[in-house]
Amino acid sequence: MEEALKINFRDLNTRWIHKKNDPNNKNLLLVKKLFQSLQKGESLWLEADRKIYKKEVSQDSGTKPSLFFRSGGTSGAKKWVEHNENSIEVAVKSLLSTLNEEEISSWCCLPLNHVGGMMQIFRAIYSGGQVLFYDYRKLLEEIPYSLIENQWLSLVPTQLHNLLGNQHGCKNLRRFRGIFIGGAAIPENIAVKCRNQNIPIFPTYGMSETAGMVTILTADSFHEGQQGVGKVLPHAQLEIDSSDKRISVKSGSMCLNLLNNNDWLKTPDYGQRDKGGNWFISGRLDRFIISGGEKVNPFIIEKVLSQNEFVDECLVIGVDDQRWGQKTVCYITPKNNNPQKILDYARKNLEPHMIPKEWNMVKQLPLNSMGKPSI
Repeated sequence: MEEALKINFRDLNTRWIHKKNDPNNKNLLLVKKLFQSLQKGESLWLEADRKIYKKEVSQDSGTKPSLFFRSGGTSGAKKWVEHNENSIEVAVKSLLSTLNEEEISSWCCLPLNHVGGMMQIFRAIYSGGQVLFYDYRKLLEEIPYSLIENQWLSLVPTQLHNLLGNQHGCKNLRRFRGIFIGGAAIPENIAVKCRNQNIPIFPTYGMSETAGMVTILTADSFHEGQQGVGKVLPHAQLEIDSSDKRISVKSGSMCLNLLNNNDWLKTPDYGQRDKGGNWFISGRLDRFIISGGEKVNPFIIEKVLSQNEFVDECLVIGVDDQRWGQKTVCYITPKNNNPQKILDYARKNLEPHMIPKEWNMVKQLPLNSMGKPSI
């Protein structure tokens, strides 16, 4: 590998662009446009649908141009988080050292207005790798091995689930150097399929505020049956608040506008750590539902229901309701057309206050491109 490069927004190169990219790919054209602005010293605010807002930064001031990403819970107010070349480089170097990899090349299929999409490009820039832009559904086809060889892939669990249901999808997934899974927990039935198919899964935990992942579970540990999201990366620290069990994180890659890297960020996530230092995420504050005065953790309902033989995928959300305050609503992609068996299973395996008040059998869960609830 050539000597690792510094990430310098004012001097970004194009060596990371894989020669087999379609030159008219919309994401490739977008990132070229973004990099041209960064080279001019413009800070950028990235919105969905490829919308970009710019503000010029004077080079004389010594201020570095920044990238701003939207961040926020499924029910909370969204906010901007700011990263520059320094915070991004810290996250990239930490991951490379943990994986003991000299180079990370990626098949990029996540949206670029999210940290998860952009970080794949910066990993390639720093390590001397390259990036291919494709829709993840391309993996449902028979494709040349040369498009996958030595590539890393980042997916959310719903995308992984869709690919596992296809013969070509499974074959293609097995060929990747590794597959980072983030955005949500991997349902146990999906984890079992990945182990059975010998797919190199690396479960992770991270957030926009920390420029992506702060923990990772190696594929070897995953295939040995280890659950959770693995151990903390070298650039970060995690703690559990003794009062409410929420996770706090401190990171050298912390976003610039909310905290500095010496401060702790209290996340909305609940979790725990085992004696070996492996972390587990057990729920999220902004997804909890208060129904009839009872606190309902949708993560538990989803975990129980996903173990039912008639359930393919499931999603549980809270909806405002005059009678209950919030009512628990469940969306399921069923494996057959017999919802009564699923309801009977729920009544048998869930406490009465945990049983959803409304059931919807759907062809596709209402999730956005990052695997988060879209309603």
